[in-house]
Amino acid sequence: MAYADDIFNNLDGTVDSVAELMPLNVGGANGSTTLAVAPTGSDGKSGCNLTGATTLTLNLSSSNPAVATVSPSSVTFTSCGDTKSLTVTPVSAGSATVSASQASNNSGGTFNLAPATFTVNVVAPAPSNTAPKLNITGVTAGASYPKGAVPAATCSVTDVEDGNSSFPATFGAVSGADGAGGVGTQEASCSYTDKGGLTVASSVTYGITDGSAPVISYTLSPTTPDGSNDWYKSAVALHWTVTESDSLSTLSKTGCQDQTIAADQVATDFSCSASSSGGTAATQTVNLKKDGTAPTVGFTDATGTAGTNGWYTSDVDATFTGSDATSGLLTSSQKVTSSGEGPAVQVNSPSFTDIAGNTAAEGAASHTFKIDKTAPEVSYADETGTAGTNGWYTSDVQTDFSATDLISGPLTATQTVTSAGEGEAVTVQSPAFTDNAGNTTAAGAVSRSYKIDKTAPDVSYADVAFGTLGLNDWYVSDVEARFTATDKTSGLAVSSQAATSSGEGLDVLVPSPAFVDNAGNTTPTGATTKSFRIDKTAPKVAYSGATTQANSNGWYNTDVTATFTGTDDVSGPASATQSRTTTGEGGTVTVNSPAFTDGAGNTTPEGATSATFKVDKTAPAVSFDSVVGDSFFGSTAAKPTCTATDSGGSGLSGSCAVTGYDTKNGTHTLKATATDLAGNTTTVEQTYTVKAWTLKGFYQPVDMNGVLNTVKNGSTVPAKFEIFAGATELTDPALAKFTTKQVACSLLSPIDDIETTATGNTSLRYDATSGQFIYNWKTPATAGSCYTLTMTANDGSFISANFKLK
Repeated sequence: MAYADDIFNNLDGTVDSVAELMPLNVGGANGSTTLAVAPTGSDGKSGCNLTGATTLTLNLSSSNPAVATVSPSSVTFTSCGDTKSLTVTPVSAGSATVSASQASNNSGGTFNLAPATFTVNVVAPAPSNTAPKLNITGVTAGASYPKGAVPAATCSVTDVEDGNSSFPATFGAVSGADGAGGVGTQEASCSYTDKGGLTVASSVTYGITDGSAPVISYTLSPTTPDGSNDWYKSAVALHWTVTESDSLSTLSKTGCQDQTIAADQVATDFSCSASSSGGTAATQTVNLKKDGTAPTVGFTDATGTAGTNGWYTSDVDATFTGSDATSGLLTSSQKVTSSGEGPAVQVNSPSFTDIAGNTAAEGAASHTFKIDKTAPEVSYADETGTAGTNGWYTSDVQTDFSATDLISGPLTATQTVTSAGEGEAVTVQSPAFTDNAGNTTAAGAVSRSYKIDKTAPDVSYADVAFGTLGLNDWYVSDVEARFTATDKTSGLAVSSQAATSSGEGLDVLVPSPAFVDNAGNTTPTGATTKSFRIDKTAPKVAYSGATTQANSNGWYNTDVTATFTGTDDVSGPASATQSRTTTGEGGTVTVNSPAFTDGAGNTTPEGATSATFKVDKTAPAVSFDSVVGDSFFGSTAAKPTCTATDSGGSGLSGSCAVTGYDTKNGTHTLKATATDLAGNTTTVEQTYTVKAWTLKGFYQPVDMNGVLNTVKNGSTVPAKFEIFAGATELTDPALAKFTTKQVACSLLSPIDDIETTATGNTSLRYDATSGQFIYNWKTPATAGSCYTLTMTANDGSFISANFKLK
């Protein structure tokens, strides 16, 4: 049994399985020793078994507690450096063995406890000189020992006073018939004298016998097989030798014939046995086998990574098989790995050796393969893209990669990869390239790094750098707008620029200036805009007219309210129109325009324009040159004249005129009117009455007051009447005229016959005798009809009468 670690004591300097001795005297001092652990690793567990929290607990005991005791009764080891002290107490004379036994062990290893065992010899107290004791050890009287195996005889002395000692015994010659050969009887003797002069002697006789059987040996020629595995490839000779040096006469042999083997043969045993008085030698058997013929070899198959088009993309393991009729093959099948690449890589068979060592040389057979183990070699070829500035590209970059393959050739010699994304280090990796054998160089075998910025700067409005702010969020000057740009990739040389507005309007767009990033990408002018309300021009003011029109002479006769118009094509005027009224009179009365302000705060000052007017607010002075009094019709005074003057400055328009003059009956108002060129008119009046004539009649025989006068048709009726102008009777027949009109006859009118008629035709005359006018009216000859006869005086007054003809 093999143990991992030894548990040993320190009674001597060795760790062995031989029990040590601890001599003690009864009543003497206690003995002591120390137990320790010695790692050996013999159980397969390298190093110390006690590691970590593992422990070994041992029980300690004395084989004879009446002679000696041991303490403590148990100890526990926690590591290989741990030691435990033992105390041995002598009790009485005698011998006792102290040994250890395992109580517990959780280390997983084993421990050898034999080296921990020791013997305790306890002796009684000695007298002043005790006779020594002699003991011959090693050999036993009367025993027989084989020659060469006789134990060493030792003289062992026990002396209380002088101490114990030992020394070799003295040997006598071997006697007997075979004494010369060392076989017979021999004596071992000892003698010892202590310091007190006491001597003790002893001897032991024992026998020595032939302890060895005959020795069988043989030789071979050649002495060792010239093949492998104890095979001979050439002829071999076997020669036996039997030796008996102690008792040759008793030697007996069986077999032991010499042999010569020249032909191939499988393993064959050849034996030799011998015996003598010393015993029987072990039978010796020689196994001889001969094979002088090399194996035959042939190609069997191949394994490897099959590519395409009959190519392999790895080394090819070609399998060759050998055969051997006698000793057989060490390896019946072998694989040979191809070396190199090419369309005709030849793989030679390996050497095949049979068990006897005969070898079919390398290349006894061969096979050819198409092998390309190397993926195409990829390299950068060219690149195309829109080159910017500072080493940047402003477009995706198309990178050309090329592949070369010196063996099977690439399927595709060149490929193009387009970059993706933007950045300061955009990596374009080569694509996968495959050769005709199927080897693939993975994508990314070669790469190129580019600085790519495809994106123009991002431009935005920031603020107003300069501008005069007016009213209502309008600017009254050009505006300098600040724009900023950002570029996340190549960055910007200039990140802020200003642009000045141009023109005016409600929505004046200020385009951002062009921004260029470090890669050369340009955000053009106007990528973004900012709208401003800009009105740099004060309103235009113009006279737009007066609230009234001048007359045809160009004059006004009242204060003139002049209207001025402010026009502003941009922000518009705060007030589109304003009015100013003239003061004073004259041919050149000037009105200045008021101040006009537009919505942006631009102001056109007062008097930017003006209007001139001719104003005459004073009417002419008018008077009649004469007065017309009241009168009767026909005696009215002549129409008077008038006189006018004008102090307003415009002068008279024409002369003074009198209107309203009339000679007809009624009250009449004369108006003397004068108008100046401004249209101011003054009218003065005077009133007079033209009195109507007084008409009297018709007198009898004509009835008035609605009476229907009846008269024979065709007869003449005298109509008598008078005309007075006040108290004056008028007599001129020309002052009156008659008219007749046929009318409907009214049944309701009272009827009165005409009692008197006249003769003759119709005529009008003044009868001075009777002092009246007489009008003889000859009636129509239409009986049953009714007529109205009317006399109308020249002043328009009239009288009438109704007639019915019968």
